Amino acid sequence: MSQSGFKPVTRRSVSDEVFAELRDAVLTGRFSPGDSLPPERELAASFAVNRHAVREALQRLQAAGFVHVVHGGGTRVLDVRSTAGLDLLAHLARSGDGLDPTIVRDGLEMRRCIGVEAARLAAARGTAVARERVAAAAAAYADEGHPDADRDFWLEVVEASGNLAFRLALNSLVHAIDGSPDVMDALLAADRADLLPHAPLAAAIGDGDVDEAARCADAILSQAVDVWAALTDSGRSRGTTATKGA
Repeated sequence: MSQSGFKPVTRRSVSDEVFAELRDAVLTGRFSPGDSLPPERELAASFAVNRHAVREALQRLQAAGFVHVVHGGGTRVLDVRSTAGLDLLAHLARSGDGLDPTIVRDGLEMRRCIGVEAARLAAARGTAVARERVAAAAAAYADEGHPDADRDFWLEVVEASGNLAFRLALNSLVHAIDGSPDVMDALLAADRADLLPHAPLAAAIGDGDVDEAARCADAILSQAVDVWAALTDSGRSRGTTATKGA
């Protein structure tokens, strides 16, 4: 290990590995907001890569809101809670320090909020074609050979709502879910198994019943939040904060 404390990378995409190492260093508090990262030359020597790979990783970190790169003046760590976007959830899910239970809770609560409002809007202004697609997606839960039925259903609900911001937020949540499949599989098992049937929600959207659509969506999406609370001792977090430096 070199003086700066980073290990040489060995994977094919060295820039990706450098990015992940530096990202985790920020998320775990090794570098706090306002700190300066080591110079490019030192990072390149520490990771045993060329400076181009380091520069590319730093550019990605800047685009994600983790750092601010000043040409000729070093790289300053930012407060990700103030500068990053929803994609931070996906980064937290992939962080080598593990998932903070409160971050999982926050994501599930956001998923519920978006789903409830998207269902309401889909019932209020969804087109006939969009509502038919929601109904077809609800029917797909009965197909055991359709592993992505739950994901596809909510995609159709959000599409029917006509809200682009909801769709982009859903994209970020999906990336975060994919980053921690073991944890999320347990939390979303009831949703994916259609334990509370999605068909009544699809019917409410098709009938234009705004209040019933919101009620059904809330009941379905609350399942994962309730499971999280049960697994964390009635909602009390047992983990350490994944964004210690924020």
